[in-house]
Amino acid sequence: MTDTMNKLFFRIGSLICGLFAMLSCGVSEMKNRLKDVESYIMERPDSALAVLDSMDRTLLTTDRLKAHHALLHAMALDKNYIDVTDDSLASVALDYYSRKGPKKNEARSLYYLGLSHYYAGDYDKAILEMTKAEEVAVGNDSLYLGFVKVLQADIYSKTHNDVEVLNSLQQAYDIYTQLSLSYYINVAQLRISKALYNSGCASRADSLLCFLTTNEYVDRKIKAYALTDRAFIKTVDSIPDYALATSMYENVLKDYGPEFMTLKDYWAYAFSLEQIGRSGESEDIVSQLFQIDSSGTAYYWRYRIEKYRGNDLAALPLLEKALIKNNIEVTETLKQSVARIQKDYYESQYREAALLVRLRNQMIVLVLALSILLILLLCYMVNRYVNRQRVEREKMMEYVEEIKRQLVQAKDEDYPLLKKRFIDLYKSRFETIGTLCEQYLQNKDRTDVEKVMYQKMLLMIEEIRNDNVRKVKFESLLNSELDGIMQNFRNEMPKSKEWEVTMFSYLVAGFDATMISRLMDIPLNNVYAYKRRLKLKIEDKKPEHSDQFLEMIS
Repeated sequence: MTDTMNKLFFRIGSLICGLFAMLSCGVSEMKNRLKDVESYIMERPDSALAVLDSMDRTLLTTDRLKAHHALLHAMALDKNYIDVTDDSLASVALDYYSRKGPKKNEARSLYYLGLSHYYAGDYDKAILEMTKAEEVAVGNDSLYLGFVKVLQADIYSKTHNDVEVLNSLQQAYDIYTQLSLSYYINVAQLRISKALYNSGCASRADSLLCFLTTNEYVDRKIKAYALTDRAFIKTVDSIPDYALATSMYENVLKDYGPEFMTLKDYWAYAFSLEQIGRSGESEDIVSQLFQIDSSGTAYYWRYRIEKYRGNDLAALPLLEKALIKNNIEVTETLKQSVARIQKDYYESQYREAALLVRLRNQMIVLVLALSILLILLLCYMVNRYVNRQRVEREKMMEYVEEIKRQLVQAKDEDYPLLKKRFIDLYKSRFETIGTLCEQYLQNKDRTDVEKVMYQKMLLMIEEIRNDNVRKVKFESLLNSELDGIMQNFRNEMPKSKEWEVTMFSYLVAGFDATMISRLMDIPLNNVYAYKRRLKLKIEDKKPEHSDQFLEMIS
């Protein structure tokens, strides 16, 4: 009896120890993975975001791991130019680091919390978090202290306080200079040039932009943006130079590419073309812009073009639409408590606006003045939403075109058997998606019916990616055709993640990198990276059938 009890206690003790060991190993592995991501997140934020999104969050078993993952995730989203209005990530990080430290991570958590409020349009909360972040960052994180000053400048810009904008940007410039960060120094100079122009210092702004466009050590991207900013100033300046502005915009398109031209820049380019007598080219650009841009900015620029042409009857309705579209945003901005902090500034602006009201039409002139201010402040951000939507649709269309190509190939008798059987599993779904895609492309009017059609395509594609039943069937086909290769892989590589098993099955079947990228919804470059990691893992573990595994995926 005693021996039996001892054996029982021994087994229970062994089980408990094993569980603790497994837990400890899991925590250690996640800690190392997050530390690895942190080492390259600034240089390769896209890769960092992909890794963070792919992590199994159930393995984040401690508050420290959860906080570290949340902070890195917020950082990766920001570095990938994804505007996040949800403060949940930053809040998780701040809750931990404000209690446990280090101060560096607390400052960064406060920064991303303020950034989320800024993107949400809640400028009073944003400036409050930035004030806290500044206090914590001093002496602890000089790099993010610079970021804080830049975001403070953005908040002041939203509330029309040009003096504080310049002050904050100058402080950011000084910080980056002390750190010898040439790229961020030039970024600060680019931002300062805009603030100088908005403050009425057009010549100083132009000189700074000239420096950025001619200095051989300035980053290519900054040169391109500096050139577009200078062209824009030459278009809207009190003493414009439309010929020079046109030449600058054409140099950007020729030497750098259209990705450095925002919608604001294309509107200014079209207006400059109109001014120098190239009306036909101007109208071609305007026609294309109106197909993708229905903002207040669009109607305002079209109003200016029609006004220049002398078409007052056509110009007035365009002006009215511009005012209507921007009135809500202007009103909300003026309600922010940051605006109340700048009370004297706004009272002065109101007196000037009231004077204009008495000289002209009271309501129209006031709204127009405010709208113009808003346009100048917000036009830099207009293209982000448009670009995100365009990229999403292009990605989906590429996926559908790949599917259609595979379907056509599958009808060929010489098409490899394994790939043909995989396509057959999803044939009905793929054909349905292809039909919906054709209907979508043929439908020129963006109606509610079109939106429903697009959503159906997205849902079907997502279902294919997550259809575990058909994945199991396909794995069974591979086993039957290739002497149980998938079963051998699972048995001999038991710690493989599910994405590794899926990647292995697609490689064994002979799918190319493009098709795998579409099926797994990962960037094409990541396919090659994952394949290399899989080969290294097989070589390291040396399973019984390693030679066969490596041969099949090579």
